[in-house]
Amino acid sequence: MLLLIVFLNTTIVSFGQTELPLTAVQEQYANNKEATFVHTDKEAYLAGEIVWYKIYLLNTIGYTTANYNTIVYIELVNDKGAAVLQSKVELKKGLGSGSLYLPVTINTGAYTLISYTSQMKNGDPKLFFRKRVVITNALSANGSVLAASNNNAIVNFFPEGGDLIEGLITKVGVQVLDPGATKGIQAIGYILENETDTVARFETAKFGLGQFTYTPHSGKRYTAVVTVGNKAPVKTGLPTQKLNGHTISVTDAGKDAYKIIVSAQRAAPQKMYLVAHSDQTNKMAVEFDMDADNSFAYNVDKSRLGTGIIYFTLFNQHWQPVSERLVFIPQELPVTGVKISTEKNIFAGRENAPIELEPLQASGNSGVINASLSVYATDTNGSSAGTIHDYLLLTRHLAGKIEAPEFYFTPEAQQGNYIDNLMLVNGWRRFNTATTTGKKPVALPEYNGHIITARITNTWTNKPEADAACFLTVPSVPFGLFNGTSDAAGMVRFNITRYYGPGDIFIKPFPTGNNADTYRIDIISPFADSTSKIFYQPGFYLNPADSVELLKRSIAMQAQNIYNQDKLNRFLIPSYKDTLPFYDKPEITYLLDNYKRFSTMEEVLREYVTPINVVVRDKKLKMTFYDEKNQTVYRYAALVLLDGVPLADYNSIFNYDPFKVKQLDVIPRRFVIGSAVYSGIASFQTYDSKFNGFELDPSAIPIDYEGLELKREFFSPEYATNKGDLRIPDYRTTLLWNPDIRFAGNKKQQISCFTSDYTGTYKIVLQGITEDGKPVYGESTFKVDK
Repeated sequence: MLLLIVFLNTTIVSFGQTELPLTAVQEQYANNKEATFVHTDKEAYLAGEIVWYKIYLLNTIGYTTANYNTIVYIELVNDKGAAVLQSKVELKKGLGSGSLYLPVTINTGAYTLISYTSQMKNGDPKLFFRKRVVITNALSANGSVLAASNNNAIVNFFPEGGDLIEGLITKVGVQVLDPGATKGIQAIGYILENETDTVARFETAKFGLGQFTYTPHSGKRYTAVVTVGNKAPVKTGLPTQKLNGHTISVTDAGKDAYKIIVSAQRAAPQKMYLVAHSDQTNKMAVEFDMDADNSFAYNVDKSRLGTGIIYFTLFNQHWQPVSERLVFIPQELPVTGVKISTEKNIFAGRENAPIELEPLQASGNSGVINASLSVYATDTNGSSAGTIHDYLLLTRHLAGKIEAPEFYFTPEAQQGNYIDNLMLVNGWRRFNTATTTGKKPVALPEYNGHIITARITNTWTNKPEADAACFLTVPSVPFGLFNGTSDAAGMVRFNITRYYGPGDIFIKPFPTGNNADTYRIDIISPFADSTSKIFYQPGFYLNPADSVELLKRSIAMQAQNIYNQDKLNRFLIPSYKDTLPFYDKPEITYLLDNYKRFSTMEEVLREYVTPINVVVRDKKLKMTFYDEKNQTVYRYAALVLLDGVPLADYNSIFNYDPFKVKQLDVIPRRFVIGSAVYSGIASFQTYDSKFNGFELDPSAIPIDYEGLELKREFFSPEYATNKGDLRIPDYRTTLLWNPDIRFAGNKKQQISCFTSDYTGTYKIVLQGITEDGKPVYGESTFKVDK
């Protein structure tokens, strides 16, 4: 008897293959709702220079700007997987900008610039934005490596689906790179079984990519022999085959369909799930049982898949991913969104080179365009700037460095195996089948400011402490006081606003008798902790032929840092519309300089702070608040703050030097914060608002914590009427950085750009996105001569 179960919006496939609702696997990819793109002012830098960047936070469906997360994290990761620079960038309506200063101690090498939101940490880290950035330290030989004298090519193999399984025929992608591991090269090769029998042959095509097919057998060893040009052959081993597992193979079954073949070896009979998805959209989901010969074949129409990168993921009966294959269906490359032109092709030093930007109607960009613009001196070590179009539609889904990604959108790429080779090599990843699914996210989205997370541990039991109420204070003007309560895992989260730049924060448990000093508080880093495992760039090797160019650029960098140091280190201080503290406008404010200055805090409070009573009990000074309504004194504790930091023993304020206090705010009323009730608030503010010169409460934990990044001002002199002081060199290599270009309609814009004394070829690059999610890119060049 055949039992049919019909789901809403599903169909029944013959031979017992039941198509699942498209929402059934949505949880697997629920945290990939957004993507970041970072436009940097150039592609290669020297130690001592500044990296300028613009961040675009976009929805993965439609690529419109995403407005729900307000913070993006950016890191510069070295070749060992360690972050050498980190920053937290504030976004407004999905857009933000900033800068990173490269210290003169940084080593020469190829680095990875990554960016992500807090919510993206719950998803696949491979979908973080990543970009290769080359840094040369011309002042130190540390980390510098000359071009390798060994001319052996680098050969890599990538089994289709992730693994080689004994007895299963498998397609293998092959990649042959030059010794510097930056460009693919043509090669021919063959596969030997036990060093004797040839079982496969291959020849790499464009960008050093190719493929071959063979069947690995039990007890056999396989070696590749690769020849590049007329050089001696290189021998290398293939990945070790597994005894059991699954493979997935995708082939083009004609113009309109793909054929998917799933094979298994020594696997227990079970239900399997084949899912085709792209970002947040599930295109197809099929449940099936492996047949008698442990194989399954299925055809899917390309019309169902749409365009872009499509993931075919194979899940076992426990919804654990066991194999995956990517395909790419290109979209038509749109017309460049903005035309860039200059008055002439060659300019003199210290001359205005105005740049005209014209949105093109042919691209359909009649609405609003948000963009960023850079003008920089080209560098022999810098690769071409990747476009936002290529990144969103192709490279963000793929591992490794993609050579000439724009090629894969051309008609030529549709012929032969060019796209298939790219997907085999750069779409490759192996799953950890032990990974459990359905875990709750541990990183929360940051809708309004930065979330600081801490773990509360009971020092007596060494276990997480639940329901521990805490304060977090950011001493500043105005200071911030935030509260939170730990969950069952001991995690407490504080939603922080208006905290920028370096400084200290203080975390303190609410007054809870003798329990407060039994807590240990550890701050959890907001940055991703898995970057060292997945982000890696091919090595960068110095070429002696570039020494003259590097010397020229090094002199330019040093001259800039010597003569314009102050101008390069100007930061914009954020202005606040709301400058009131958490208790809003105080009922009474005392500016102590308006009164007679007394030498003790006792005299200050006794003489003119009328809402506070000062009494002596048990030979100690005590303060209480007067309840004017009931004409009595409040019997419970007050909240006394010094630069926003709560004092555990609030009467210890009597020991503080009153000459350091600028202002005292008083709230002579009951005040509730979290689960605590106070008889009133006395907030003392010092002249520098940095909470110093006072013995710290042992239960308050001071932490050196970097806030949101302060915006650095871009320095560019103007030579409108004269060429300035010719005795002071102007060796800027980045002539212009404007992260806030905005077009409304098709109106032209003209932007001033003043050249420097640094001669050479300059590139103008514009990256952006339209209001309706269309990528925009434009570039042009000009020269600066003496």
